[in-house]
Amino acid sequence: MLGALAVVAVAFRIYHPAKPIPASGDGQPVSPAAATDPPVLPTGPGWHLSFDARFTGSSLDTSVWATCYPWADVRTGCTNYGNTEYQWFLPSQDRISGGSLHLVAEPVATSGRTAQGKPEEYSCRSGMVTTYPSFRFEYGVVQVVARIPSTGGLWSGLWLAAANLKWPPEIDILEYWGQPVDYTGLYLHPVTGPRVVAHPATGNLAAGWHTFTLYWTPDELAWFIDGRADLYTSQHVPHQMMYFIADLADYRLHQADGCDGSLLIRSVKVWQARSG
Repeated sequence: MLGALAVVAVAFRIYHPAKPIPASGDGQPVSPAAATDPPVLPTGPGWHLSFDARFTGSSLDTSVWATCYPWADVRTGCTNYGNTEYQWFLPSQDRISGGSLHLVAEPVATSGRTAQGKPEEYSCRSGMVTTYPSFRFEYGVVQVVARIPSTGGLWSGLWLAAANLKWPPEIDILEYWGQPVDYTGLYLHPVTGPRVVAHPATGNLAAGWHTFTLYWTPDELAWFIDGRADLYTSQHVPHQMMYFIADLADYRLHQADGCDGSLLIRSVKVWQARSG
């Protein structure tokens, strides 16, 4: 059953750039104006920093980070069978350098498997990480400082998945498709109700470092990019444990440059309200 759940749990990150960019959600109506104040990080006595990942040294801390989905064999790698993706994720593609995590996509022929377990060669190898081994949480303020690749055909994801390995829900803090589309997506895939979505006009996120923030409370969700509110909803908020994922996929746009680029992450932090 776990293998079946794995397919269900990842059958959600759908390729969107061919669609026109809407002015608001294509599910329930959304109103970024409902969360216009820049995010103030919760550092008062009612909050505590429950997760603080920085990337020092020369190797990934595997007591904190897994390098594949929870149902996969970390040693041999994995992919997301629920999408049209062309990369095989390997631990070797998760590298620490200059105080940052580098998820590295390279056009190297790589042995992997099909969803049925048969051998298959992938033309791209890339990197992903999850906090599943060490940190699963319900509600909080998530802040990720990252530098996004612009290479055509690469699909960057910063997102939360359900700790029970069932889908939905899913909260996409950021999805970004590189040149020539330079397309940004923010999404909530709720357990019930329509999908909530925004495609803010962020421009080329590959230019410099950016801060991506999600406010998740029992009553609402709000997404911010560099302090600007881009999506808000108070409907169908998830009420369950989730975990963080960062990955760099190859979606093989026909005009693309190919599988060649890196998603850099400087820090991942989560603040939560103190109980009682």
